[in-house]
This record gives sequence, structure tokens and C-alpha cells, in this order.
Amino acid sequence: MAESSRARSGQGKKDYDVQELLKSLNLHEAELNEVVLGKEEIKTWPEVKWLAAAKVLTEKSFSLESLKKTLHAAWTPAREVTFHAVEENLFVLQAHCLGDWNRVMLEGPWLFRGCALMVEPFDGTTMIPTVIPSGVQAWIQIHKIPPLFRNKQVLEQLGSRVGEVTSVDLTAVQTRAGDFHRVQVKLDSTKPLTRFVPLVLEGHDRMFLQIKYEKIPRFCDHCGRMGHTFLECGSGEYEDVELQFGDWMVSEEQYWRPGTPGLRVRTAAARESGGGRGRLAASRGGGQTGRGAGMHGNGVGAREQRKWRPKEAVNNQNKKQNSEDAGLDNNKPDDIRDTATIPLKQTVVTEPGQPEAGAKKMLLMDGEVDQAGLERVPPPPPAYVPPAEKKKKMRKAAAGGAANNDEAGSGVEHRQLQ
Repeated sequence: MAESSRARSGQGKKDYDVQELLKSLNLHEAELNEVVLGKEEIKTWPEVKWLAAAKVLTEKSFSLESLKKTLHAAWTPAREVTFHAVEENLFVLQAHCLGDWNRVMLEGPWLFRGCALMVEPFDGTTMIPTVIPSGVQAWIQIHKIPPLFRNKQVLEQLGSRVGEVTSVDLTAVQTRAGDFHRVQVKLDSTKPLTRFVPLVLEGHDRMFLQIKYEKIPRFCDHCGRMGHTFLECGSGEYEDVELQFGDWMVSEEQYWRPGTPGLRVRTAAARESGGGRGRLAASRGGGQTGRGAGMHGNGVGAREQRKWRPKEAVNNQNKKQNSEDAGLDNNKPDDIRDTATIPLKQTVVTEPGQPEAGAKKMLLMDGEVDQAGLERVPPPPPAYVPPAEKKKKMRKAAAGGAANNDEAGSGVEHRQLQ
């Protein structure tokens, strides 16, 4: 009876999928009586604002709490941004002010452990978003565009070959290798990244314009798609000639759009040991990358590890000890000549008839003058006296001093009596 009561109350029951239940159950008339909502009626309701579906571009599992903390630290929202999961690696988030909404939707890409967070507006008409996010916001650089074609119309056409254009920056940025223009696009995560865009003027030869990416998530050097590395693509065993993509497609951070959060870029040595996005690495940066810890990509870069090198021998042969050695006192009188030397290296002048400065030392105990000119050495310290002997001597000295004081005192008293 107790078991039946606990079962009816729902304790110990597992969750069933509604769609699976509908396939096996026969619904009665009341359950089939629909509630119909008209489109005109819906228009009169308060609009659900700033709602979006989100998905992390990865096939690996991760902690939802870690993702939430990373996003909150990345966005630093002015008001609360609610965030909850509807399926595995599918989330619904909602901002509560326009500033937070623009930051989330327009200032990406947001990176979590090197992977991009993809976001798409969600109308809220279903529990599970019907449009699954698949685009990655990114700024690209189109290099060395001829002056005649540096206008918005051409830039939009060039950018459309890379992804869906959302913004164009007509300012030319100068670099050591030439100049470039920026275009903000939404990259299709299911397609390889674009490396070059061909441009042809009728009657002229075709030219290839190089594309570089700013703050791009990890991508595969073999297939060119984002979300994994070449070590995770197929068997992961490829020759260098088969790796057609690489870090040369990523722009230097100093040339990124101003205000773009940086990345914790690891050094080449760290990438060779297993981190980073390069050909010798399994993941971009390992752990959390982004503007802080993980997704937001700040940062800064990891500190460069310096290798130890043996100290080189210092050649002091060319160093001058004083002005005389440097030839600056040749024409000066003797009374103003500079004879000072550095304290660590004293100049020793040896007169004729004197022994050399490096003469051997000789132990002289008799105190006689060394006729050979050898350097005198002080005698050894006195012999060791045990502490007991020292105490005896001190007691004897104290007893003798007391006797002398008694004799002196009696003499004084005798004189006073007289």
C-alpha cells in the first residue's frame, strides 16, 4: 500500500518524453479540444523582448555552471541576463535592457574554452527554438584592395563571399605588409573558412585578396571548419601538405578592431607541447580562453616562457681601468694625473729589487725581519683553554683582588684613626 501511494505521488518515477507518450496513448475528446490563438490577438500582447537561442560550437561535454559564470564575467551585464537549458547544448537566454542585448548579439564572437557561442534571436512561440544557432559573429580583414574598389558596395560583395555581412568599416588600416579593410560577417559553422576572395575587373587579370580573421574560435587545419582541431578530425594523422589551413589566417592582435576583447594566446613552445590551435596543438590555449577565464576572451596573453641560457664570458681586455690606460693623461702634469682605479681591481706597481706581487707567504714566528722580501704572516692564535680552567683563573684573580681591597681599606682606617 505504501509502495502504491509513493508511486502515485510521483516519487521515484523517471521523466518520460512527451512525444514518445503521444505515440503510444489514445487521447480522448477533451484532450483534442484545441485552444486557438489568433495572430491579431497576439499582436496586442506585450512583446517578448531580447530573447535568444544559444549553442556552443563543440561536440564535447561541459559544465553548464561553468558556462554561466564565464558568460556573466564576459558580458558584465548592467541587468540580469537569464540563462537556462532546454536541451543538451541548447539554451535560451534573455536580456533585460537594450545595452546588454546589443553586447550579447553584436560584440561577439564569445569564446568558451576556445569554442564559439552561437546566438540567434528567438520569438518564444515554442518551448524549443525551431531555428538552431549555426552562425559565428566575427570581424574579417580584406587585405590590399585596389584604391578604385574601396567603397561600401564592393566591400559588401567581397564580404558576402566569406559570410553574411552585418557591418562594413570603410577605414583603411595601415600595417607593415600593407593596408586592409574590415567587414563584420556571420560565419557559417558548417562550412570551411574562406582564405582568399578572387576579384576580377573586366579586361584585367584575376587577383586574389587575402582574408584574415580577428578573434576566431578554434578551427581545423585540415578541413577548415570551426569547433575542433585537426587532431580531432578523422584519425588526426595528417602530413603537413594535407593541412591547408593554419594560424597564418589569424590576424595579429594589435591589428584587431579597437575595443575587441583579447585572447590568452599561448606561446609557440606551449602550443608545441599540446596547447594552442596550431598544427602541433590539440586545442586553443587549453583550459579557458577568452576575455577572462574562458569565453570572454580577455586577455591577455600568457606570459612568455624564457629559456635558460648559460652566461656568456665577459671580455675585460678592452676595458680601461683609469684615464691613464685610456690615454687621457698623457699630456697632463704629474700633480693632476688621474691615478684612481676601480676598487675591485687595484693597480700594483712593483719597483726594481722588490719581490713580485705573487710571492709566496712564509710563516715567521721569531719576529725577525724577512730579508728575502717575503710577506709576513701573523702567528697562530693562542692555545685552547678549557672553560673549567678559565673559571679557576677567574676565581683566583677575584680572590686576589678582594685581598688587595681589604689591605687598602685597613690602611685608610689607620690613617683616619691617626
